[in-house]
Amino acid sequence: MAEALVSIVVEKLGGLLLQKITFLRGVRGKFEGLQNELKNIIGFLKAADSMHNQDPHIRVWVADVRDIAYDVEDIIDAFLLKEGEGSTSNNVLKRYAHMPKKLLNFDNFGKEIDDIFAKIKEISDRRKRYKITSDVQKEGTISSPATTMLLRRIYPHTKDDDVVGLVDQTNTLVAELLKEDDRLCVVSIYGMGGLGNSTLTKNVYNHPDVKSHFDCYAWTSISQKLNTVDVLQEILRKVGSLTSKDMAEMKEVELLEKLYAILQRNRSKIMLTTRHMEVAKHADQWSFHLEPRSLTYEEAWELLCRKAFPQDVNGSSSSLPCDFEECGRDIVKKCGGFPLQVIVLGGILASKGTLDEWEVVSKQIGTHTSHGQDGVFSILSLSYKELPYNLKPLFLYLGIFPEDSHISVKKLVRMWMAESLIREEKEGETIEEVGTRYLDELIHRCMVQIGREENFFEVINENLDSSSSSKLARSSKKLRRCAISIGEDRQCIFPKHLTPCLRTVIFNVDRVLLVGPIIRYKDFKFLKVLELIGSLPVEEELEGVLRKLSNLRYLSILGVHGFSCTFYWSFHTFENLVCLQTLEVRSSYFSPRMCDLMSNVMHQLRHWYGHEIRLSEINNMTKLQTLCGVPAGPWITDLVKLTELEKLSIFRLDEELLILLKIAIGGSGLDKLRSLYLQGGANGEEFSFSSDLLEALCRKRYLQKLKLHGKIYKLPSQLPSNLIQLNLICTHLSEDPMPTLKKLQHLLFLELRVSHEGKEMVCSAQGFPQLQHLQIKYLDQLEEWTVEEGAMP
Repeated sequence: MAEALVSIVVEKLGGLLLQKITFLRGVRGKFEGLQNELKNIIGFLKAADSMHNQDPHIRVWVADVRDIAYDVEDIIDAFLLKEGEGSTSNNVLKRYAHMPKKLLNFDNFGKEIDDIFAKIKEISDRRKRYKITSDVQKEGTISSPATTMLLRRIYPHTKDDDVVGLVDQTNTLVAELLKEDDRLCVVSIYGMGGLGNSTLTKNVYNHPDVKSHFDCYAWTSISQKLNTVDVLQEILRKVGSLTSKDMAEMKEVELLEKLYAILQRNRSKIMLTTRHMEVAKHADQWSFHLEPRSLTYEEAWELLCRKAFPQDVNGSSSSLPCDFEECGRDIVKKCGGFPLQVIVLGGILASKGTLDEWEVVSKQIGTHTSHGQDGVFSILSLSYKELPYNLKPLFLYLGIFPEDSHISVKKLVRMWMAESLIREEKEGETIEEVGTRYLDELIHRCMVQIGREENFFEVINENLDSSSSSKLARSSKKLRRCAISIGEDRQCIFPKHLTPCLRTVIFNVDRVLLVGPIIRYKDFKFLKVLELIGSLPVEEELEGVLRKLSNLRYLSILGVHGFSCTFYWSFHTFENLVCLQTLEVRSSYFSPRMCDLMSNVMHQLRHWYGHEIRLSEINNMTKLQTLCGVPAGPWITDLVKLTELEKLSIFRLDEELLILLKIAIGGSGLDKLRSLYLQGGANGEEFSFSSDLLEALCRKRYLQKLKLHGKIYKLPSQLPSNLIQLNLICTHLSEDPMPTLKKLQHLLFLELRVSHEGKEMVCSAQGFPQLQHLQIKYLDQLEEWTVEEGAMP
């Protein structure tokens, strides 16, 4: 981790030195010297990484280096903030009035850098005592070139082709679930982590005999921090017809009654997976309990081959050189039949191209691997150690999200961007694409769970009491990132000495809470990521804080109590957010005057989600990739300037503005568009999408998601060929849309809502080959729907 942080800081220093900034009193020279010192340290960190777990002195040394990297980052951010003070003002006198203060600030920065140099000298002396050399190719270290990774994307709905040795256990469990019983039975799978409990459960849950036997089924996870209401809502969504909106105001007792009413008419079975036999017996002492068996030697070898050589789906070793096979089989012997160990090691070996690298892996696990849970965590630790330095902070960042939560890929990547943990690497690839590629690599490496003492983030549990606050107050370590979950009528008060270092804060609040005590300190000025989730009241205090966060890159306010489409932000709330890359405030009103101000200052903005973004012009926001929640207006003519735009959502279109949109789409602009939502009918007026607009959309070859809300007289003969999602709402088509829609070979999701006024629909054979989700709503005239054999397989 320290190597990753130091490398990021070195890059930031390099970028700082390239900027046209007035450096005074030798400050530039000090920054250059600091950059060179840190570059030298990186080589020693690579060597120290191989000894990190063995020598406590080296652990302390690495931690000190990491803290120095954080200190330098603080100096850089403070320097940029101070350098920018007054420089954006149009008042010449005001700019000159800031100069004496700047001179003093730069002098202070020079002193702070001198303090850093003193710390570096001290840790350099200790490095010599610990005999850490920069020879990183010594025996026992592992090189992990990311470029050799064979990436393949994994989706939750796809079948896992690398399941080995589960046939007999699957059949046993399916037979138990299909038995007719006079009472409710809980069939349990128990055993330590790494035995494949979850994989076996998934196999049984998706078994065709189980699916055909039961009327409905639901899968839910019970985390260590149980939220009963969330669990009940998740089950009800899957076994009933209630939506999240229906259940939003229901109490726990009401949810239980609803679930009972649905299930009492049917015979039910529960399948439980747990690591503890006592839990399984407590759930149902008379029903069947299964502890998954370990893999046989040959099964483990087959699984390793599947993971290490994913292109060989049969797990064949016929083409494997004898030396590789001998080394690989030796590795399998050390895994003790634990599937998780085999899978993780397979992911590591997939990045190794030489026998020497395989043998190093074998030696690394030879002295540490033991059977049981300790062995599993030993292998997981090795998989973390094996990560390239630039992936380690990305992996650790996942820990800031709640256990068992669904993490949005887009949201995660944008948070990585905000903290400068990822950057553009090659021409033609956006920073978002880099982040997605890195996430794919983490998935391929089978990174599951790990606990490290890296001082990367802090999770502050809900229902903080005075003792928790006291514990925070006594903490001496610098808090960089934290996720805070707060219960009803609770407050989290940050000690003032911890707030200056914060870069990421996520607040998750259950009930209405006074905001002031949480974020009142001006020392939050270095914050880069801020997310507010739950019931927070709208107060001037919050707007006052936002005005000071000029370093903020990511701002998300979701489900905030008191926000509605009629809520107006104060005019100056966002005027200082000049670094903002992502703005997500979906339930607020942005006035035209405020939008103009934001357009003029937010030159770095890439993703903007809102409810009423009343634009009059786009001006300098040419980096926009996402623009959602915008009423139509003359600004549509400026869309051609947004050459990077990928997602666009416009509503309240009328006939006149539709012509402007057709011109923007029909030209050479918006070529990168991937997702488009258009809604017509401002002020209840009759509205229809023109055929020439639809034909222009067909030429957008990157378009994957299309949602049209408004009348369409007739579908064109061809729609955008790469669509994976299509929503047709209130289109009132007189002709059957299926002959056109069936041609969409990649379509996964189709919604037809008030979309067809005919009496018949026909889905012909071989149509919709990939379709997985189909929603048909309010086709009131439909009398007959024919689905021919082979359609929608």
